[in-house]
Amino acid sequence: MTNLIFIHGVNSQPTGYSNRLYKNILTFYQQGLLKQGATRQAASKASRQLVQKEILWAHHTSNWTNRFLTLQYPLQPRTGKWNFILKAVDPLVIQILHYVKDKGHKKGPMDMLKHIHESFREACANRPDNIVVIAHSLGSVIAFDYLFGFRKYKYTGHHPVVAFFTLGSPIPLFTSAMGYVENPVKRPAYLKKWINILDPDDGVARHCATHFRRVSIEDVEINTGWDPLGAHVRYWHTPRVAECIASQLLLKIKSRP
Repeated sequence: MTNLIFIHGVNSQPTGYSNRLYKNILTFYQQGLLKQGATRQAASKASRQLVQKEILWAHHTSNWTNRFLTLQYPLQPRTGKWNFILKAVDPLVIQILHYVKDKGHKKGPMDMLKHIHESFREACANRPDNIVVIAHSLGSVIAFDYLFGFRKYKYTGHHPVVAFFTLGSPIPLFTSAMGYVENPVKRPAYLKKWINILDPDDGVARHCATHFRRVSIEDVEINTGWDPLGAHVRYWHTPRVAECIASQLLLKIKSRP
């Protein structure tokens, strides 16, 4: 059994935010097994070994962002268009700044990383053979910090992480801001592969391979949309993203029909 652990990006996300991507991954995974010669029954059985696990962390900031909007925007003299844009952007900025503050604590609570740690422990309670992490935007930064073990709460490596997929990731911006433009970090032994999926039109996503030469990252460009903001959120709904993930799983995971 392999747990697919999904970690969302900025803004609030309801339970089931990864359903469409997960279902598309299963579809392409089964199709890949059929092309390899598996029977339909065997392909269906193997796909059931890919178990969906979601992590929700935005509740740590929802009270602050909601209260900020209540206090700020009745006073704004801007046009409706600017209000619409800023009301969408401001909560994202608050979440990013809170996470930077949160992980910077030496002895503080580190709410988000602690939550990620507890969620990973719950996801691993059924003792999976493998783990796959699929993380978007700020979620990819949080997952990177957790998997590479930069703070008190970090992945213990009890189960192999056969693939780490980052979608629309700004990780190089965060590591460069910490003083590591060319990051010397090494790949943990339990992490087998890192695939960074990005749309060149995504205003948030960055290439990662050139910044982490000791990790071996594959940057994969996929078209998700034509505008910088739209491209950033459509990884969850773009079939080509699911196909890329499924193809990697077919290489990395030995199915047992």
